[in-house]
Amino acid sequence: MLPIRLELRNFLAYRAPDPVRFDGVHLGCLTGANGAGKSSMLDAITWALWGKARAKRDDELVHLGQTDMYVQLDFEQEGAIYRVLRQRSRKGSGTGALELFSIADDGALNTLTEQSMRDTQARINRLLRLDYETFVHSAFLQQGRADAFTVKTPRDRKQILSDILGLVRWEAYEDAAKAELRTIESDIHIIEGNLRMIEEELKKEPHLKATLKQAEAAQVEAQAALEIAEKSLKEVETARADLQAAKMRQADIDARVKSLHAELQGALGEMTRQQERIAGYETTISRRTEIEAGYDALQAARDADATLGDQLMQLKQIDDQQRDLERTLDAARAQLTNELSVCEAEINALHGTIANAHPDDLEETQGEIAGLQATEARREQLLELIGTLEQESAGLTATNRALKTEMDAIKKRLDNLNSLTDAQCPLCGQPLTEEHRVELLAEVEAEGKQRGDAFRANKARLDSIATETAAQRTELNGLSDVARRLQMLGERAAVLRAGVDAASNAAAALSAAEQRAEALRSQLVSEAYAQDVRAQMQLVTEQRAALGYDSGRHSAARADLQTYREYEAQRTQLQVALNGLPDAQAALQNCEARRLRLERAIADEATHHEALLVEIAGLEVKAREQIAREDEVRKQRALERQAYQRLVNAQQELRTLDDQRKRKNDLEARKIKRQEDQALYVELRDAFSKKGIPAMIIEAA
Repeated sequence: MLPIRLELRNFLAYRAPDPVRFDGVHLGCLTGANGAGKSSMLDAITWALWGKARAKRDDELVHLGQTDMYVQLDFEQEGAIYRVLRQRSRKGSGTGALELFSIADDGALNTLTEQSMRDTQARINRLLRLDYETFVHSAFLQQGRADAFTVKTPRDRKQILSDILGLVRWEAYEDAAKAELRTIESDIHIIEGNLRMIEEELKKEPHLKATLKQAEAAQVEAQAALEIAEKSLKEVETARADLQAAKMRQADIDARVKSLHAELQGALGEMTRQQERIAGYETTISRRTEIEAGYDALQAARDADATLGDQLMQLKQIDDQQRDLERTLDAARAQLTNELSVCEAEINALHGTIANAHPDDLEETQGEIAGLQATEARREQLLELIGTLEQESAGLTATNRALKTEMDAIKKRLDNLNSLTDAQCPLCGQPLTEEHRVELLAEVEAEGKQRGDAFRANKARLDSIATETAAQRTELNGLSDVARRLQMLGERAAVLRAGVDAASNAAAALSAAEQRAEALRSQLVSEAYAQDVRAQMQLVTEQRAALGYDSGRHSAARADLQTYREYEAQRTQLQVALNGLPDAQAALQNCEARRLRLERAIADEATHHEALLVEIAGLEVKAREQIAREDEVRKQRALERQAYQRLVNAQQELRTLDDQRKRKNDLEARKIKRQEDQALYVELRDAFSKKGIPAMIIEAA
């Protein structure tokens, strides 16, 4: 790691110096008096890279009187330029930030910052391949700790040298060699096991050759027996199919016979239905004269009922019209009555309004209000003054509270400076001379006196405000009833004013209301309203008298309708009987012919069925013989397959032995190769161990 540029802000003794550049410096020397900040510059480098320095806490590194600091370091590592920026703030409970960038040739920054400070720090350690402890014990000898390496135990010195020299890679090499050795030993063990298994299998070869000869002879015998069984089966191989076909023909005959019987039953049923139909038609036709006379009487009653029904509808319309006119006349009378009631109520209200007016009380109330308004103005002025003083008091109280906190902090700083016994500043950790301590005491005391003077001045003003506020509140309490009394008088004056105004308006409207009420009473007494409705009611009465509707004739016509109504359905039945009798007689003849044809077809099917039963009996004997011969064929075929499979298995096992011989040669060659690798990795394991190359490197260092 080669530093290039260092920038500080508020770090230890440094407030905001110019950036320090290390370009082209191969060997440098920092000089200056004690406390000048030489070690602080080196602390800044270690704090930027690892977050560690000589101070116990990061907050102790912040410049005196400041709350934030940061260190930015540009450095070169293996030909690449990087920038690390670490920040710290003492605000609240304290916060920090860490960022890492790579710097391109054109100056552009590429962020390498991880999600957390811990992860970013780990990335910096990997980049430098060096942590803080190794750095301060090797490349960086801190002030007063030049012997830090030599005072370590031998074990710790070896560990530090191991970190500096990068010996951890040899541990990784040793682990890799051991892992490969375990793999090689496992491979050799597996190969040896496979070779033993192959040797055991090769010992079975003589027995397998004898089994092969036996399987070949058994397969030939089984093939011959199968051919004999198959030839015997061909003699009866169609018996079952022929039997099945015969049974299907038998089933067809049975189905046809069943269908013919069903059709015959349908024909017989149809014959019965047609006979009943003919009998019904003939009964209806025998009553023809009676039915026609009753139907004529029904038609006459219908005509009379229709004529009288029309007259009844007209009469109902006239009655409805008369009722509507009567409702209209009643509504006109009710409207006039309602208007008269409203007018009389309005007259009574106007008389009441005039009687309730009090102009003398209004004048007296207005005079009292004018006297109280001057007092109310003084009360509002006192409220505004008290509010202003209270606001000023609150501001002075908050200011004194802040001044008290600052004075306590200054007193604590003075106590620290007065009790100082060593030559180091308790605030910044830098060397402190007696002259510097006296100057610092004077500065802090002046700051405390300034805040004390301000505190006492504010306290005096607060006392004065309290006195003024008490006097003004006493005066205000004496005026507390003025606002309430003024509000009550204002409300009373408004009510009285409204009464006087309402009485004036009521007097003007009273005469017109009384005239309107007298006119309405005259219309109701003389019935001088709705004259057009009265004329329409007279016309409707004349129309009702001219209609001449007779309710007795109408009732007689309706009775005749009930008496002769059944003849309408009977006349329809008569027409159906006259038209349907010839068709029913022809249908009965067709059913008789159909019955004869179906009985002949049933007899023919019975003859065919008997012949087929004889044929089926012979085929059943042949079918049983076919089943027996098929069983024999299946048996011989299974024996032939078993013999063939034994033959194939024997041949396969012998071929497998040939493959195993080839595999044995391959495994033996592979075993020799892995044994050579084993010897090589044993040497590598010993060379990579702590007693090998790493021990030689440490001894040389």
